[in-house]
Amino acid sequence: MRGDVFKVLQEALRARRMTYADLADTLGLSEPTIKRIFAARDCKLSRIIEICDALDLSLSDVTDNAARQKAEATVLPMATELSLAADPPLFYFLILLRDLRAPEYIAQIMGLSPTRLHQMGMTLERLGLAEVGAGNKIRLLSHAPIRFRPNGPLLPLLKEVNMRFIAHGISTPSGNADHFFTISRRMRSETALEIRQDIQALSEKISELSRQDQLVAPEHLLKPYKIAGFWGVVDFGALMARPANTLETVPQGR
Repeated sequence: MRGDVFKVLQEALRARRMTYADLADTLGLSEPTIKRIFAARDCKLSRIIEICDALDLSLSDVTDNAARQKAEATVLPMATELSLAADPPLFYFLILLRDLRAPEYIAQIMGLSPTRLHQMGMTLERLGLAEVGAGNKIRLLSHAPIRFRPNGPLLPLLKEVNMRFIAHGISTPSGNADHFFTISRRMRSETALEIRQDIQALSEKISELSRQDQLVAPEHLLKPYKIAGFWGVVDFGALMARPANTLETVPQGR
């Protein structure tokens, strides 16, 4: 299913002026059970169908409506960003966890001990970003997009990671699936805006195709790919200027 199905169901409840208690009574369940289902946004498909039936909705209408909705990016509290910035491995762990990676796999590639993995899970739980269940299972509370503050405390880490990636792309010969590119052209601002919209559409396409692959492909066939870039007006004078102490001395009398 694409999108937030439970958000659509909540909107349907409000439209029908029904409460969680009303829905619980219709389904023969307790109100806390219904609240828990909607809070966790997790239950069996058969239960979702029962809720749809109680609201006189078809499952296809709900899922189609959810697919059309775009998830709104959330901004983390400043205190949360400061905590993540103070512990770079924790921030990297969160990013990989949001990429639907298994905690055990992340621990392997990051060289985390079981104790350190548990500590990270508990820290994310205290920050309100995840919960730690039985068997040290770490589950994010939300997969909604996150928009980090442009000049916030995480900026140095984000800059460092992306600069490393771009440097790797420049220094690695291009193959069939790897390609470094840079483009600069003069154009009207209206044209630049159109291109920006195309870039946004490409970003959404990448997310959707990736989601589909993760649903059907075995883990060993999934490889991480990344694209990084910035689209905007460029000041070539400032971009290509060299510090004064690196300028070559021009021989006199020539």
